Amino acid sequence: MEFKTASGAILTDAMLDEMAQEYEDGTWEGCGEVTMGRPKLYDEDMETVSFRLPKSRVAAVEAATARKGISKSEFYRRAVDRELLAIG
Repeated sequence: MEFKTASGAILTDAMLDEMAQEYEDGTWEGCGEVTMGRPKLYDEDMETVSFRLPKSRVAAVEAATARKGISKSEFYRRAVDRELLAIG
């Protein structure tokens, strides 16, 4: 039997058996570099920023992000980006 990977490569049962044997022997080199966690959002390091808002605004942000299907962090990043562009 053959399997097609997301990248289009074809893997056969024999190839998978060979990889399994290498894994069990401790000689398998893997499929490339593994990076833990989700991909970075930006090419630079992120920093946490904390500030206070009235409860009514927090509730409005939560409602807006739920409607749009985005995180609160993404909402705040977009708001900061828009304001930075506006004040140039």
